Amino acid sequence: MKKRFMSILLTLCMVLTLTPTTVFATEWTTSNTIIDDWYYLRCMNNYLNLTADGAAELRKLSGNEAFYVESKGGSQYTLKMKDGRYLGLDDTRKDGARVKAVNSPYIWLIHWEATNFNKEKSDIFSLRPPEAIKMVVNASGKKNADGTSIIIWTYEKLAAPNHAEFRFIPATTTADPTGKRWITYKENGLIGYKDQSGKVVIKAQFDDAEKFSQGIARVYDKVKGAAAYIDTTGKLITPFKYYSAASGHIAYDGLMRVAIYGDDVVKAIMNGDGVYSTESVGNNTVVVMKSGKKLKFNPKYGFIDKTGKEVIPLQFDEAYSFQDGMATVLKFQGHQYGFSYSKIGYIDTTGKLVIPYKYGGDNNYDGSALSYKDGLTCFFEYLGKEGLSSDGWVKNPPGGIMDKTGKVIVPSNPDRWYYSNPFGLQWKDGVIMNSYFTEVNTKGVPTKGGGKEWSFTELYDYSGKLIKRLDGYTDGMPIGGGFTLALHQLPTDAPVNIEGTRHIPGYWTVFDRNGKIVIDNVQKNNFNLLNSAYGYANGYVYFGGKSYKVSD
Repeated sequence: MKKRFMSILLTLCMVLTLTPTTVFATEWTTSNTIIDDWYYLRCMNNYLNLTADGAAELRKLSGNEAFYVESKGGSQYTLKMKDGRYLGLDDTRKDGARVKAVNSPYIWLIHWEATNFNKEKSDIFSLRPPEAIKMVVNASGKKNADGTSIIIWTYEKLAAPNHAEFRFIPATTTADPTGKRWITYKENGLIGYKDQSGKVVIKAQFDDAEKFSQGIARVYDKVKGAAAYIDTTGKLITPFKYYSAASGHIAYDGLMRVAIYGDDVVKAIMNGDGVYSTESVGNNTVVVMKSGKKLKFNPKYGFIDKTGKEVIPLQFDEAYSFQDGMATVLKFQGHQYGFSYSKIGYIDTTGKLVIPYKYGGDNNYDGSALSYKDGLTCFFEYLGKEGLSSDGWVKNPPGGIMDKTGKVIVPSNPDRWYYSNPFGLQWKDGVIMNSYFTEVNTKGVPTKGGGKEWSFTELYDYSGKLIKRLDGYTDGMPIGGGFTLALHQLPTDAPVNIEGTRHIPGYWTVFDRNGKIVIDNVQKNNFNLLNSAYGYANGYVYFGGKSYKVSD
């Protein structure tokens, strides 16, 4: 792996649509804590309703306002009313601003107020505007009387105060045939399921269990040391034979990824043995059974449908879950210097190999880079054992972007490479950001044999058309709405000492989808910016603790 010319000292974090900060990742709402459905919102023993002119307030009514809570990715949600309006804010972001009904979809961050120490709050949440994350929705004056205004107010701590906690009460009481609204419960050390009303629908009988996804759920038996899948009646639709850590718990396109430890291990489990552990022996791994036998670890991956049938046989050395109708599959090629390496291909939902095994990168990049999104995925040239060195380094292979047919959108270039962190091939809302490293001379000009290294950034649309070369910009991220955040740095600028660390000075710029600058020369020398919340929502881009109004 090549070294940088001068460190830009950025560590790429996950975009806000996943979690605003990694510190609180377990407390931000996900599909495991709230699902798309209708809810009443109750705060301070009173209900959130709307006045005739659309202002939010607390009021006890026999017929309260219901909101359809819909995920927009990660912890971002809209709250839609039956009349088609949304709960939101106008353009004012200040203490005391009234929450109200708005005509356009408004994004909220929803924070789960339950913790490992307070499971009683499992249905209690708080709401924050993404573009003003230090503000929280709350009952004005900490009151709960009829007519109490619902406002936003600055509150630095992530855990909300009592008057900013809202109980999400399901407004839908009909039966749920898919089980998606069910929750797990524990009794006598075993796990079962309750419906949205709290009624037990599957009695506690499993050592562990996941929430239902498209009508099936993964359960675990500690005696067998293996996972199985059940339907919404609690009936096993597969035997306990699957490698739990490698099998999925979320169905995509009606298919669930499953894996086994190997055929010999499955036979042993079916004959009454169980998996105890795995252990390494040189370059190999063995499965230690509870009987003491040591069996070959030979994992195979495939997919089951919602009936439990293995519709795509367990034939792959590794597979990722389906994304966008395509699944990444790997064919193991060998070992070198303690690493394994594979060739990568792609299958469709019928199991057909649409894109053959010819790519690599499994030693450098995780599933988020190698899976499809918006019809595109990254590809990396296969280096095989030549990409591994005896000193423990993995070479960065040339890479690019292709569509579902394998057509190249952004070509690979042997003189360009990509680190896994920060990662320079990203796209969102129609804009691709290609931020690559290459060899340069002492003046920062790309030069083979120049002996130095620097990064450059380009913007493309989804067809592969170059929008603009961002000369002088080194790192960036598409942040949504067609906007891209980029860092301006020049290799010829002298490093400066900032908080005890040497940096090349720089500032941040926001470009629109046409490559036009809409915000410039802000957040100077904020080199940890991508470690905090950033994104686009409600007509604002936000990063580094500040938000900026932009035009759609």
